[in-house]
Amino acid sequence: MSLTDNTARWPHPVYDATRQPHVLFIITPPFSGSTAIAGLLNTSPRTMLLQERGEGQWLVPGLCENDRWDGNKEVDYESVRAVWLNCWQQAALANPHIDVVIEKSPPNMVRLDALATLFPDHSLLANNRDPYANCASILYRNHPAAQLGTAERQHLLRGLASDWQQRSMKIRELVCRLDIPLLTYEEFCDNPASIIARLELPAGVAETIDVHAQVKVKDYPMQGIANQNRRQIDLLSDEELMAISHVLATDLELLDFFSYEIA
Repeated sequence: MSLTDNTARWPHPVYDATRQPHVLFIITPPFSGSTAIAGLLNTSPRTMLLQERGEGQWLVPGLCENDRWDGNKEVDYESVRAVWLNCWQQAALANPHIDVVIEKSPPNMVRLDALATLFPDHSLLANNRDPYANCASILYRNHPAAQLGTAERQHLLRGLASDWQQRSMKIRELVCRLDIPLLTYEEFCDNPASIIARLELPAGVAETIDVHAQVKVKDYPMQGIANQNRRQIDLLSDEELMAISHVLATDLELLDFFSYEIA
């Protein structure tokens, strides 16, 4: 690989190492409601997202490659620090009040210890979502669900359930080892204000978050916080629910940890 190729993958913009924000890492699987959570938190004039979806991984080409879920992936962490700090410092020039960065790239969970070391002033929040709703959401968002046959859909859903299981195991390990506050998508939707008690942000930031705000999620119109689980689970047939359940039943303790049950 040429030096130019490596620089493109791992850019190193100029930044001031003496100025750093507080970074709130939201530890979350994909398609689990974290965009709504980050959107609500970003109603504060003191917060910002590094990228429109709150996923700084997309600012570093090497970080968002196909192997991004590999915990053994070789990462140029100095590039990550440079890109993310440069992004915040540029935003802070226009708005000096911004002192909190909300970062929720899902693959962060497999390299959280290294990322947290880059930003000593940080806090953590864990999130998860009902596995049936999570699998349905990914099926219809990332795949041509209507064009797949019955066997294909069930095979795909078993794989998605296994992904949820593996990622939830990692979240549980982090929550227990690092004493990370946990807020499920369902708890958040039932009471958006409940997130405030879980946060460990700089003084005064939590009070500036509008817990009644409307948020923008994916291609949906601006709307208040609402639980979309039932709408998405209803897209699955009984046989498809059973395919997911077959996988989840192999680790009932994991489901219980997050207060979820077999459908």
